[in-house]
Amino acid sequence: MYLKKINLKNRIALVTGAGKGIGRACSIALAEAGATVIGLSRTASDLDKLQRDIKKVKGKFSKITCDIMDYEDLSSKLKKIKKIDILVNNAGTNIPEPFEKIKQSSMNYLVDLNIKAAFNVAQLVVFKMLKNKKGGSIINMSSQLGHVGMSGRNIYNMTK
Repeated sequence: MYLKKINLKNRIALVTGAGKGIGRACSIALAEAGATVIGLSRTASDLDKLQRDIKKVKGKFSKITCDIMDYEDLSSKLKKIKKIDILVNNAGTNIPEPFEKIKQSSMNYLVDLNIKAAFNVAQLVVFKMLKNKKGGSIINMSSQLGHVGMSGRNIYNMTK
């Protein structure tokens, strides 16, 4: 159990990029701490696996299959959720390329996902938090590469 001493009972946590890696681990930890977790991912099968693992820790879980870069779909699906107390704004990626060979399509994709989509999710969730008048917590995932940089990851460095 990751968060033994934290009690998040009666809290709703939305985790983007929940199907893999850090988002998956955050989802399990939040469920173990008592939060009802809403996992959002593009890949339904990843969410199915996560649901099974959260069930093993007796956690509460629901899933949303959605590409957060599709604003209309994202907005529509988030409108169906009454309350969100915690947002783990985790979805993101990297496309390693040497600086002199960075494709415009790579740059646009990383900016759209790592910056614009993260902003859009946060803004949509803030509307819910303000409406419920109870505030909440937003955790925007970043990377050490946003501070120190790394060769071949120039756009990722910039977006983090």
